[in-house]
Amino acid sequence: MLEVEDVVVLRGEHRVLDGLHWRVERGEWVGLIGANGTGKSTLFAAISGLVPLHAGRIRVCGQNLATELNRVRACCAVAIAPERLPDGLTVRQFIELVHASRALPAAALAQSLELVETLGLTPWLDAYIGACSLGTRQKLGIVAGLCGRAPLWLLDESLNGLDPVSAFAFKQFLAAQQRRGDTAIVLATHGLELAERLLTRVCVLREGRIGDDFSTARLDAIRADPTQSVEAALVAAMH
Repeated sequence: MLEVEDVVVLRGEHRVLDGLHWRVERGEWVGLIGANGTGKSTLFAAISGLVPLHAGRIRVCGQNLATELNRVRACCAVAIAPERLPDGLTVRQFIELVHASRALPAAALAQSLELVETLGLTPWLDAYIGACSLGTRQKLGIVAGLCGRAPLWLLDESLNGLDPVSAFAFKQFLAAQQRRGDTAIVLATHGLELAERLLTRVCVLREGRIGDDFSTARLDAIRADPTQSVEAALVAAMH
């Protein structure tokens, strides 16, 4: 689903991503963790074609980012950051605009409205985005990003700002989607408790590279040992 090969991204003289090599397979729900400033958001932006690569190659669904940018973007469902949402539209208007701009079928809009209901966003459908709280805008960014359900989901701290009920509902939604097996979900998060039972794999980003990779088997082994904690193991791997 996703192949990142020896990717370098610079910010000035600093190598934010430094020869990063990474693969994500269909059916995985991967947690991407790392300290602040380790490049998680930059990696998502690179995969989406929003920042230039100074070296390396990225392929999504078999398409090369360098030569098939539009096809790569069509394969990526990227949650929209709350601050990037337009204040002057209502929640409903923005969702409909996203669907129209992507020429999605009516069934896709119905699917998006189901997620609106799941996240508890329905009461704010006719509210202007500029008047919405951070949590409400976060929910809208999730719904808009997942319109059409592209096969690779990139969720950058998408649980931040959600109330406990909505956060629980969204985690259950992601778990159900992962069990379907037709998408790959990558969630950049500081919420290590997700790894205790939900994530199928956790990758640790450190110094611009994947510093450690906790496979499903490795996570299951830690979970099965009452003397160990997944959270503790991940914290140790981040140092």
